[in-house]
Parts: sequence; structure tokens; C-alpha cells
Amino acid sequence: MEVTYAELSSPGPVRENNEDFVGFWQPQVIEEKRSHGAVAALADGVGGLDRGEVASRLAVETALATFRSETAEKTPQQLLTQMFNAANLAVYDRAMENHGRSPMATTLCLVILRDDEIVVGNVGDSRVYLVRKGEIKQLSTDHSYVGMQQKFGLISEQDAKTSEHRSVLTRSVGQDPMIRLDVEQSTVFKGDRVVLCSDGLYAHVADAEIAEIVMRLSPAQACRQLVALAEQHGTDDNLSVQVLQINEVEKKSYYRGLPVYHEPPPAPKGYEIQPGQTLDERFFITETISRSGMATIFKATDLLTREDVAVKVPFMEFESDPGFYSRFEREEEIGFLLNHPYILKFVPVEFRSRPYIVTEYLRGYTLAHLLNSVRPLPEKDAVKLAGRICEALAHMHEHGVIHRDLKPQNIMICFDGTIRIMDFGIAKAAEGRRVTFAGFTPAVGTPDYMAPEQVKGKRGDERTDIYSAGAMLYEMVVGVTPFSGESENMFVIMNARVTGDPVAPRKRNPKVSPQLEEVILHAMEREPKHRYDSVATMRHELEHLEAVQLTGRCDRLKAPSPWKNGGRKIMWTAVGAVVVTLVFLLFLFLILQRGPAH
Repeated sequence: MEVTYAELSSPGPVRENNEDFVGFWQPQVIEEKRSHGAVAALADGVGGLDRGEVASRLAVETALATFRSETAEKTPQQLLTQMFNAANLAVYDRAMENHGRSPMATTLCLVILRDDEIVVGNVGDSRVYLVRKGEIKQLSTDHSYVGMQQKFGLISEQDAKTSEHRSVLTRSVGQDPMIRLDVEQSTVFKGDRVVLCSDGLYAHVADAEIAEIVMRLSPAQACRQLVALAEQHGTDDNLSVQVLQINEVEKKSYYRGLPVYHEPPPAPKGYEIQPGQTLDERFFITETISRSGMATIFKATDLLTREDVAVKVPFMEFESDPGFYSRFEREEEIGFLLNHPYILKFVPVEFRSRPYIVTEYLRGYTLAHLLNSVRPLPEKDAVKLAGRICEALAHMHEHGVIHRDLKPQNIMICFDGTIRIMDFGIAKAAEGRRVTFAGFTPAVGTPDYMAPEQVKGKRGDERTDIYSAGAMLYEMVVGVTPFSGESENMFVIMNARVTGDPVAPRKRNPKVSPQLEEVILHAMEREPKHRYDSVATMRHELEHLEAVQLTGRCDRLKAPSPWKNGGRKIMWTAVGAVVVTLVFLLFLFLILQRGPAH
């Protein structure tokens, strides 16, 4: 691919310091250029954190160095994953040199150009556009709070540009030791333009203006014109833009009519799945999404449908655990009972060589991740999200499924403006087989969102999910969990929800409306019979908040009893259950060790 490239990065008309950084690299040798491709990079250091200009420069230089050092045999998608991981760790480790007291973060957009395709990776709210014959298309995804608001229809594009939350990112490079990027692939043609820019530019120059300028002028002239226009429109931020003009493209080579394939990488030692492998000749594993203490979730390509999917694979040591295997199987069984746009969809698999679950691949982030960036949420946003959660729960309850572990980590906010409820590992189905768990573990809920009846060891019903939904809504609008401040000890937290009520939401955040406070406290009544009779009723009140009748629930709240009075019973109940479980497992282990009689 032959390109003409230009860039311009400026502090802008107001700021003295430029926290943006841009870069571009391609080999000089024609054969290397053809096989390796070229790469463009743009980063915008996060304001408000320490050394934004260091973070952006470090991210770009690390990404470009990684690209230069890698071999051409790797796919652009694999290269992007390595480049982002390297850049993220470089920024994160630099911040940790000061024991984490000086956090650093930056946005990062990378575009790899090879053959007749571009592959775009991004984290943060810097943008990548493709302009073709005057038509402009955004290829990147905005990882920002206002971006989420726009997708949910909560705010207009014009209002987003002036919102107080405009600079709040939901993902950034260097924020955490692990990173999740979004990747977009597109075929390009001669005459196309690719534009990378920071929010200081696109927030003040309309997409149509960007398209018109880059199609009319040379890349260097277009960069100067776009920066000048943003300054005329009153930008107060740093300004960075890169324009790439596609002069020639080259399709992938074929030999005697057949495509040339590279040999797959050798299988790693051991039996754990790794990116680059194909599972059961159907699912090509492309990258690791997340890893827990029991399983790994991978992004993969379904070779039957050519669609992206998520594959959850337990570690080998847990596959022989009957309790874990039953829970794993039941999660999929329950998933197939449900069919709703706000509930995670499961993919049927006819043959499996080992236990695993396949679901749709979601582009987005969890509610927990969002709350790490914005606390509290604006009330109208929280109400909208809670309404959609209730809609999905109503479908589950109609089909006899109780989730029993609702928490922000199990709510995905998708970039298409929808949500998904996930993780049915401890859900209860009316017609499903029963699996018993002992002890206060994730199998019986998460302490911050558990209903009081779960703390007492009961299995719960629809009203258990209503309580958890109320607890999540409390956290969304207040900024802390309902019983935060009681203690870090989970037994103290569980004792508090059994013996008392949370602090009234309006005492912690006076901006919460009395009507929403009424809804939250109604959902979080200690006695199930005093909660909403159905999640549909709760959803109706959320959608007609102005008509909610105030009953003075906030005045009847009872403070939790001290831990010493009754909480120790909960602790000893839990300890007893754990001891019984351990004795049973020890007995089972000894039986298995003896083996069959001869």
C-alpha cells in the first residue's frame, strides 16, 4: 500500500503544554513495506492526572517500537494486541515507579495499513475516520461517559460537546495493568483518506467539515486547515490530527489460484488454550479477554459463521470437580432458556472436546467499570439503566429464572446502546436441577448486593433479584454501596443488612429526588413481602417517577445492630458450613485415594 502522510500537533490557542503525541512509521525497503505494512499512532494524555504529555509520548513510542520489532508473519490484529499491551504496561509501570501516587493515563489510536486493508485499534476517546468520496465514517469507538450517554439516547451530540462529563473516559491506557481494546477492520481503495484526531479537534469541527477538507486538500494542507478551523470555533484543548491519503493498494497474493497460508504457530506445552489455537476445528482463539481464578474468557472467531464470539474455558484442574462442572453446565442450560435483547445470548455447540461455553461477543464495558469512572451517575442516566435491567429481569422471572448474583460486574453496557445481564452460574431455574453450595462464597451472592434472606441461607425468589437491583441503583446515584462504611469485613456487611437498613440515599447525596429514594428503599426492604411484588412494577415506577407516591420510608429506616449482638451468629453459621464442606471433601478424597477393592 502506498500512502501520503501528514501530521500536526499543537498546544492550541489556550494551553501552554501539549499533552498529545503522534507518530508514523513504515519500512523503507519496498518488500518490507509490502509484507510489514505501515502504522499511524495518536495519543492524548489524560488531563487532571500527572504527566499527561509523558504518558502520550511513552504510549506512542512503545507501540511503534513494538511494531518495528515484530515479524511480518503476525496478523495486524495480533500486532495491535501486542502493541497496546506493551504501551499500557509501559505507562502503568512508569506511574508505579512513584508507588502509584502519580497516576498516568492516555488515549491511544493505532492504524495498521497492509495490502488493501486498514485495521484500527483504540482505547479512549480519540477518533479514527475513513473518508471515501466525500462520505465519512467513524471507525473507532468513543470510550467516554458522554459516548455512552449518546448511544443510550440520553444526550444529543451537540450537548455532548459541552457536557461536564465530556472528559471522563471509561477506558484509557495506563489506568490498569490489563487493557481491553476495540478493533475494527476495513477494506480501503485508491483515493480514500484516513484521519486520526484528538477530541480537541473533533469536538469543534463537524464530521462533514472534516470530510470536505481532507478530500479537497493535500494531507499537509488539510492538517493545517483543520487545526485552524478548530481554533476559530473556540477550542480550548490541545489539537492533533493525522491525514493519510491512500495512493495505491495491493491485494493479497495468490499462488496458482490458491491463497497462500502461513503455518499455524506450534501448540503450546500443556493443555490450556492459548490465542492462535483453534478449538474443536471451529473457534479460532484471537485474544484473551479476562482471566479469573477458575476460567479464562477468550475472544474467538466462529469459523462456521465468521462472527466474533466469546469462549469461556475453565482451567483443567476444575474440569474434574463435579460441583464446578454442574454449575458450569447449568449456566449454559439456563442461558438457552432465555431470549431477550438485554440478556447474554449463548451459542449452541454440537461437539466439545472439553468443557467450555460460547456466547455472543460484546463490545462495551461493565457497569462496575463505568462506576469506577463516574460516581455518582446523573439520576436520569441511572434510572434509564435500571429500567433496562428491570426489563431483562422481568423476562427472566417470566421464564422461572432467578439470577441471585446481580451486581455491577454482571451488567454489560454495550456500545450499540443496549445492556446485557451476564453470568448465570448460580442462577435458579424453576424446572432446573438443583445444585447445592455451602459457605458464603460467590455461589450465594456478593455481600454488597445480597438480599437479607440470602445471608440467612435461603435460596431466594424473584424478590431477591429486586433487592439486588435496588442495591445497584443505590450505588449508581449515591456513589457508594448501601452498607459501605460499616466495615471492610464481609460478615459485618452481611450482619448490617439483616439487622438494619442502609443510610437514606438523600442523606448521602441530596441531589437524589425523593421519588427515586422511595423506589430504592421500596426495592431494598429487609422483608421480601414488603418489596415490590414484581420487577415489572418496579420498572413501571422508574418509568413514571414523577407519579411515585411518597410513603415516608426514609423516616422509618433502622440503623444496623452492632456486630457483637447478632452478627457473630452469621459468622459461625458460615464457618460451620465451611467446616462441614471441608470434612466432606476430605472424606471423599480419602475414598477416591483408596480406589476400587481388588
